[in-house]
Amino acid sequence: MTRKRIRTMEEFAKAVGLSRPTVSKYFQDPGSVRVKVREKIDAGLAETGFRPNLFAVNLNRRRSKIIGLVFPSSLDPFYMGLRRRIEAEATAAGYLPFVFSSDGRAELEAEAIETLTSLNVAGVIMAPVGGHSAHHDKVRALARNIPIVFIDAPFDAEEAFVGTNNAQSMALITDYLTRTGDQPAYFGMPSVNSNTSERRAAYIATMERRSLEPLLIPVEHSESWEF
Repeated sequence: MTRKRIRTMEEFAKAVGLSRPTVSKYFQDPGSVRVKVREKIDAGLAETGFRPNLFAVNLNRRRSKIIGLVFPSSLDPFYMGLRRRIEAEATAAGYLPFVFSSDGRAELEAEAIETLTSLNVAGVIMAPVGGHSAHHDKVRALARNIPIVFIDAPFDAEEAFVGTNNAQSMALITDYLTRTGDQPAYFGMPSVNSNTSERRAAYIATMERRSLEPLLIPVEHSESWEF
């Protein structure tokens, strides 16, 4: 084994006496090569200290192992916890998570989408900003070419979505509180996404169904995540 500094995957393949495609296959999925080949590459890595540029490796694939995560706020505790769990699961599955914060702004979300498209990502997980943003067509174009799942709030009625059924959950919560304690009041959140109106409507409907007057605590109108 040569002790010359290894800079490229081609040089590493030559040093361990294997073909470049075989070495590349190992870095994509170590389990995809035979045990003896894997042991030979592991020994070569230990000997040379070579570490491939995984970012470059990903970009050279037909579909990279990069997962894009787009959240409207990097400081919100809910999204912080969600991000940590998704990153852990993605990394364990051999993916590289790239995280973007739109700061609740449609234009920053659009920039994140353009960047992820250029990276040829394997998929995107996004908590969309609210409102009918002008960049919706860009998002739909991305969804046609790359697997994308929306979380927390739906993007529209067609795209894949994972989140709470607001009508069901708010009805259950409100109904339970009306039966077990004082008449519940509703303290909502600013109109940053569709959850706001859906939860409010479910609360009002449940109260009226039980012949109770809805108690709505006034919240200053805002479309910013700084609340």
